[in-house]
Amino acid sequence: MKCISPLLLLAYAACSIGQPKFPEASFVSGDVQVVADFSRKEATSGPVENQALVLNVLAQCELLMGNVDAAFKYFGSAARVMGNWQVSGSEEFAAIVGSESSKNYTGDPYEKAMNTFYLGLCYLWRGEPDNARAAFKKGILADAENGDEKYQADFTLLFWLAGRMSRLMGKPDDAVDFYREASRANDFSLQHGARGESKNPLLDEPNNGNLLLLFECGMGPEKYAAGKEGELARFRPRWYPAVRAQVLLDGNLAGPSSLLVDVDYQARTLGGTEMEGIRKGKAVFKSVTRAAAIGAVILAAVDDSRAGARDKLIVAGGLLLLSALTATSADIRHWPTLPSTVQGMALNVASGKHELRVQFLDASGRVLPDLEQTWSVAVPVGGESWYLFRSLPGLNRFTMHGS
Repeated sequence: MKCISPLLLLAYAACSIGQPKFPEASFVSGDVQVVADFSRKEATSGPVENQALVLNVLAQCELLMGNVDAAFKYFGSAARVMGNWQVSGSEEFAAIVGSESSKNYTGDPYEKAMNTFYLGLCYLWRGEPDNARAAFKKGILADAENGDEKYQADFTLLFWLAGRMSRLMGKPDDAVDFYREASRANDFSLQHGARGESKNPLLDEPNNGNLLLLFECGMGPEKYAAGKEGELARFRPRWYPAVRAQVLLDGNLAGPSSLLVDVDYQARTLGGTEMEGIRKGKAVFKSVTRAAAIGAVILAAVDDSRAGARDKLIVAGGLLLLSALTATSADIRHWPTLPSTVQGMALNVASGKHELRVQFLDASGRVLPDLEQTWSVAVPVGGESWYLFRSLPGLNRFTMHGS
């Protein structure tokens, strides 16, 4: 059996799969086509370990450009890699679980939850509320699980959406249960530092409205490495001017949006507990083996016996190699195009077409004119329509889907 060179092992250990260099400035400026092109190229020729990450970004861009079928395809492919479940009409799932030792990006719990949010909306727009609800339910589970540990589920948005889907499916009792959990999740997250309001009209009157509007405000958090060995994965918020939305329906102000999920909070916590993706065990092990190696070198230097010194140097070399091969750097890959918050509004309107003017507001309540969007929306007789908007400039040049 051939021996592997220690130098090759060291080179392998030093090789890591990093964050793709997404053109985030283009995304913030509203040029999502550039980001889509980059992500599509990465999906075909980039590291396979980043497949789910780049597919999520590509799907998000397709959705913003009004290409729901393409978005559905890519979100679904990413979901399979991430371990999110594939749904069927009977809400049976096929879990696809990757190796724990692989370097595949499978996402943090909040990223898995956001994947199911988008996938669920695509199902809704395809006329499949049962599959949409199944996706939202999977997101609720993903939000509360980390390995073998379970935490309090506090992703208010998904509970509320699951309730609305239950209503569309003709299951009002299920809807009531989901709405109750949505209110509990909202209260819990607020108590643990999330942004939002205790008096939320979407939760107080969850069945209200036949024109449902969702708004993605700001840019989600950035993941970075901290600690002596770079072993801590932490999140920091990214500043963005838009913090809330308001709409004018047929020229009349319809009021502000209500916050349904604080993505920054979801990223840095799990069930209200601060989490940093710590790999302390390996970091401590690395430090201990390095110290032991240095000690062995010192002992070798004072050993009068040539054989004894040689043995100690061999041990030292092995310990240094083991230390080098113990990867402690945190995986800081993250989904950079997520919003900072997702907010909503439910309006009761007459069936037919309406002009909808979306305005995004800064922290002081001022309208940000560069982000204004004007759409033609429609509500079917006896039904309801859903629309998703993002606080980026120039997006009203695309076709918006609703259902």
